[in-house]
Amino acid sequence: MKATVNQPKIHPDWPNALRWFLCQNLISFAPWHFIREASELEFAANAFHREDIGRGEVFVFAKRQDCDDFAGLEVVAGKITDKVICFHPVFASGSALSSEPTWNIVDSVFEDVFEFVAKQVVPDMKDWALTEDASEL
Repeated sequence: MKATVNQPKIHPDWPNALRWFLCQNLISFAPWHFIREASELEFAANAFHREDIGRGEVFVFAKRQDCDDFAGLEVVAGKITDKVICFHPVFASGSALSSEPTWNIVDSVFEDVFEFVAKQVVPDMKDWALTEDASEL
């Protein structure tokens, strides 16, 4: 599918669940926002690799706007899978980078993007809707 000016650039190797949302330009779910460019949240993927206890890899596709919470698709043997990992990196630097990670930055894991949206994004949206005026978004 060819991306338009307002539509995210979508890679055909990404899982269909993520492409489904992006193709329909469903990218903003305050407080969560999905990517428009593949490399947009690469810094968070790098932090995950440095700080994850298992030194895993993720392709980060979503960020929560009010904190450093991210969601990424697990990468196994160089292939992006359907599994969504929600995490909160500490963005360690200096001597903290040289030591082995001891704090588990993974908050939750979901089967795919649909489960992530249903069980994490929608409840977070509801919480915001109870406290924020929609006209201010």
